Amino acid sequence: TTKRHANYPTTDVPLQRLPGSLEWFRSSLLPDVAWPFLLKAFGFALPDERAREDAELAFRVSDAFVVKYNASSGQRELKPHRDGSVFSFNIALNDLSEYEGGGTSFRALGGDELGAIRSPKGHLMAHSSALMHGGHPLVSGTRYILVVFVTMESKHAHWAASFNEHVASADV
Repeated sequence: TTKRHANYPTTDVPLQRLPGSLEWFRSSLLPDVAWPFLLKAFGFALPDERAREDAELAFRVSDAFVVKYNASSGQRELKPHRDGSVFSFNIALNDLSEYEGGGTSFRALGGDELGAIRSPKGHLMAHSSALMHGGHPLVSGTRYILVVFVTMESKHAHWAASFNEHVASADV
């Protein structure tokens, strides 16, 4: 187990350490679900026609890991932060009935319980990594999510930086 975020006590497992899950991630989740979803959500903002038409050529996964939040052991939440990528997405890995509270909160949505989005098992939630967000506190139970950070191919680095600056400045 590693600690990827210094500002909260949680444990995570890199996807590379889960060979079966990594194969599913590469062969099915990315091409069939994640890339089409990101294109539909963010395609209008991508830097050129090639990026808007072929997500597999434009997007790059910079990190992917499974996070465990456990209310009884103090690993309850993730403090508000911005990710160091262009886009982030997470997929809920267990049923909402297995925990109380939790979810992802966004400052732009109020950042409190009203701003916490609780995704049902299997649902993908994507957002600009520049949005201030955090893991809303669990009240009870255990929550598992797959977290993925997405960057752009290197020729779009300037666009990615500009996009992040724009979103961060608009995130009131």
